[in-house]
Amino acid sequence: MPRLSAKKKAEYLGASPKKLHRDLRAFSRTGEFFASNERRLLKKYPEQWVALYDGKVRASAKSLDEVISQLEQQDVPPNESLIWYMDTSGRKLIL
Repeated sequence: MPRLSAKKKAEYLGASPKKLHRDLRAFSRTGEFFASNERRLLKKYPEQWVALYDGKVRASAKSLDEVISQLEQQDVPPNESLIWYMDTSGRKLIL
Protein backbone atom coordinates (compact mmCIF):
# COMPACT_ATOMS: atom_id res chain seq x y z
CA MET A 1 0.00 0.00 0.00
CA PRO A 2 1.47 3.41 -0.94
CA ARG A 3 2.35 5.92 1.76
CA LEU A 4 0.27 9.09 1.79
CA SER A 5 1.87 12.52 1.74
CA ALA A 6 1.16 14.97 4.57
CA LYS A 7 -0.95 16.99 2.15
CA LYS A 8 -3.04 13.96 1.18
CA LYS A 9 -3.52 12.99 4.84
CA ALA A 10 -4.65 16.53 5.59
CA GLU A 11 -7.14 16.35 2.72
CA TYR A 12 -8.63 13.21 4.26
CA LEU A 13 -8.88 14.95 7.63
CA GLY A 14 -10.38 18.08 6.08
CA ALA A 15 -7.71 20.58 7.13
CA SER A 16 -4.24 21.81 6.27
CA PRO A 17 -1.25 20.50 8.23
CA LYS A 18 -0.85 23.96 9.84
CA LYS A 19 -4.48 24.01 10.98
CA LEU A 20 -4.23 20.45 12.31
CA HIS A 21 -1.09 21.45 14.21
CA ARG A 22 -2.80 24.54 15.71
CA ASP A 23 -5.88 22.51 16.67
CA LEU A 24 -3.80 19.79 18.32
CA ARG A 25 -1.78 22.39 20.26
CA ALA A 26 -5.00 24.07 21.44
CA PHE A 27 -6.44 20.72 22.54
CA SER A 28 -3.18 19.91 24.31
CA ARG A 29 -3.34 23.25 26.21
CA THR A 30 -6.90 22.41 27.19
CA GLY A 31 -5.87 18.99 28.49
CA GLU A 32 -3.00 20.51 30.46
CA PHE A 33 -5.36 23.13 31.92
CA PHE A 34 -7.79 20.41 32.99
CA ALA A 35 -5.07 18.25 34.54
CA SER A 36 -3.62 21.22 36.45
CA ASN A 37 -7.00 22.48 37.66
CA GLU A 38 -9.08 19.33 38.14
CA ARG A 39 -9.51 19.77 41.91
CA ARG A 40 -10.45 23.43 41.59
CA LEU A 41 -12.92 22.64 38.81
CA LEU A 42 -14.40 19.82 40.87
CA LYS A 43 -15.04 22.24 43.75
CA LYS A 44 -16.43 24.98 41.50
CA TYR A 45 -18.60 22.72 39.29
CA PRO A 46 -19.63 19.69 41.40
CA GLU A 47 -21.94 17.22 39.67
CA GLN A 48 -21.94 19.31 36.49
CA TRP A 49 -20.76 18.92 32.95
CA VAL A 50 -17.89 21.27 32.13
CA ALA A 51 -16.68 22.14 28.64
CA LEU A 52 -13.17 23.40 28.08
CA TYR A 53 -11.86 24.83 24.84
CA ASP A 54 -8.50 26.39 24.08
CA GLY A 55 -7.44 26.18 27.73
CA LYS A 56 -10.54 27.87 29.17
CA VAL A 57 -13.86 26.87 30.72
CA ARG A 58 -16.46 27.77 28.09
CA ALA A 59 -19.64 26.18 29.52
CA SER A 60 -21.03 24.33 32.51
CA ALA A 61 -24.44 22.88 33.32
CA LYS A 62 -26.23 19.97 34.96
CA SER A 63 -27.01 18.42 31.57
CA LEU A 64 -24.79 17.56 28.65
CA ASP A 65 -27.38 18.95 26.22
CA GLU A 66 -27.25 22.34 27.95
CA VAL A 67 -23.45 22.44 27.79
CA ILE A 68 -23.52 21.67 24.07
CA SER A 69 -26.15 24.36 23.56
CA GLN A 70 -23.99 26.90 25.42
CA LEU A 71 -20.99 26.00 23.27
CA GLU A 72 -22.97 26.36 20.06
CA GLN A 73 -24.23 29.79 21.18
CA GLN A 74 -20.59 30.88 21.52
CA ASP A 75 -19.61 29.31 18.16
CA VAL A 76 -17.32 26.91 20.02
CA PRO A 77 -17.23 23.51 18.29
CA PRO A 78 -18.41 20.84 20.76
CA ASN A 79 -16.52 18.15 18.84
CA GLU A 80 -13.25 20.01 19.48
CA SER A 81 -13.95 20.71 23.16
CA LEU A 82 -12.99 18.65 26.16
CA ILE A 83 -16.27 17.89 27.96
CA TRP A 84 -16.08 16.26 31.36
CA TYR A 85 -18.56 15.33 34.10
CA MET A 86 -17.29 16.57 37.47
CA ASP A 87 -18.23 13.55 39.60
CA THR A 88 -17.77 14.07 43.33
CA SER A 89 -18.71 10.53 44.34
CA GLY A 90 -15.14 9.31 44.11
CA ARG A 91 -16.26 6.28 42.08
CA LYS A 92 -13.97 5.14 39.34
CA LEU A 93 -15.38 3.42 36.28
CA ILE A 94 -13.17 1.20 34.20
CA LEU A 95 -14.56 0.39 30.79
